[in-house]
Amino acid sequence: MHWVNVEGYPMPIPVGGHPAVELCNTWAGWAAPFSPEREWLRDFDRLAVWTGYVRLLAPTAVGRLREHGRRDPAAAHDVLVATRLLRTALHDVLLDPGDTAAFRHVAEQAQRAAAVAVLESDQDGLAHWTLPDDVGLLLPLLAAAQAAAELLSTPARTEVRACSAVDCGWLFLDRRGRRRWCSMASCGNRAKVRAYAARQQPE
Repeated sequence: MHWVNVEGYPMPIPVGGHPAVELCNTWAGWAAPFSPEREWLRDFDRLAVWTGYVRLLAPTAVGRLREHGRRDPAAAHDVLVATRLLRTALHDVLLDPGDTAAFRHVAEQAQRAAAVAVLESDQDGLAHWTLPDDVGLLLPLLAAAQAAAELLSTPARTEVRACSAVDCGWLFLDRRGRRRWCSMASCGNRAKVRAYAARQQPE
């Protein structure tokens, strides 16, 4: 099982190790033929719920977003489309650092996020950049772009790998350099079963 129920929606189980990587994994089967059923972010409401699920946004912000999205569905859909485009560009540049067009797309959205971000201090005195609620429906897009920029600007971006399963392609951080599958419980076990069955075939 590679999903859980969150607020009534199926959501992919986090396997990537970073929110930006989890964004890429909201499309199922990058290496497989296109199918609308591979989309986890099918509407803005699910996008808002997902941002809370992966802790990009606080629950209170998610609640306000969902209400705002219901009031302005056309604008909400535009944000959903923009977030999907960001997802594709991020996926492409993570797997191909030389993809300058994909990098520029991610950078443009990240710069939009940086332009409105506010430096705040938490109760421990640690400073961090936060996105104000007054950006409205853009909040999920900008939060995802902010996470993407954070990943691309750290050594962790060199640890991103794609699942070896032929029908998967989900991304994950391979910190030890030994991981092949997004999840041993799903893709890894299926690959082992297929390999075992192939060995049992008569020559």
